[in-house]
Amino acid sequence: MNTLFLGGLAARVAPRILAKMTEKLDTNVLAELGDMQRLIPALAEAEIVVGHIWRADFPEAPRLKLLQAATAGIDMIDVESLPRGITLCNVFGHEPAIAEYVFATMLALTLRLFDAVMAFRGGSWAAHQPAGGSPHGEIFGKTIGIVGYGRIGREVAKRAVAFGCKVIAANRSPVADKGDAWEIYPLAELDRMLPQCDVVLIAAGLGPETRGLIDARRLALMRPTALLINIGRAAIVEEEALYHALSGSRIGGAALDVWWQHWSPEHPDRRPSRFPFHELPNVLMTPHCSGFTEGTADRRWGDLAANLDRFVRGENLHNLVLKT
Repeated sequence: MNTLFLGGLAARVAPRILAKMTEKLDTNVLAELGDMQRLIPALAEAEIVVGHIWRADFPEAPRLKLLQAATAGIDMIDVESLPRGITLCNVFGHEPAIAEYVFATMLALTLRLFDAVMAFRGGSWAAHQPAGGSPHGEIFGKTIGIVGYGRIGREVAKRAVAFGCKVIAANRSPVADKGDAWEIYPLAELDRMLPQCDVVLIAAGLGPETRGLIDARRLALMRPTALLINIGRAAIVEEEALYHALSGSRIGGAALDVWWQHWSPEHPDRRPSRFPFHELPNVLMTPHCSGFTEGTADRRWGDLAANLDRFVRGENLHNLVLKT
């Protein structure tokens, strides 16, 4: 079955995916999306495309039956321009790693860990109680509000309960099984949830209902000591409103792993925001790496390979997003 690994990510991981497959594919690898001399004939023959990008200006793909995204998010796939009669699937495996990141940043901010470490390295005993230091926080008994109660949200909720936290959530669609959550609000009732939270975790996907969801008005509903952690998509939170809320200490702090501006080979030194979040002492910044572990890779490429095997054998596919 003719399979095209399309784009830089798919090209890099193609050997790992193929090594995990049991069925055989006729494969082609094309990292450069702008190479039309190769892209036109490759898409003309492809029955399967593995990649996380689809653009409206792509050449025709008359034989395509499966677009297997190499990521969980499909926001770089122009769904409206996909050929008719294809199946789109995505892939996960990053939930444990991201849940651990959420707790690492939550604990670091609550315990003021970096402040204490850096001050003590510099010779200051300021965090020491007999030296007159002020106590740091703890997450035991705190309320964690999760916006987007999907796979990642549920992994975080499991760990939160083990830490003695209360979990509440808001979700776009109805949730039949609350899992470890105490209460789940419709997304339309997010305003009721936010004032209750010591930590607000953004774990939703980006869509019309979530773009700009956390704006200045909703940031003002949060407690002044509350933390915001975003591992979903940057555009769910209004960039300028968040910067001013943090710089004005209107919320306690933030851990941000997703950004409004991104690295590219053409712009390797691009700042992640128009605003100087890097100057704020109450912000932890990471370059969209929370799920970037070997464990994630092993789970993700194994699951993706298994889905390609299912497709070749004519079996039901996992992680089906839509059919055109």
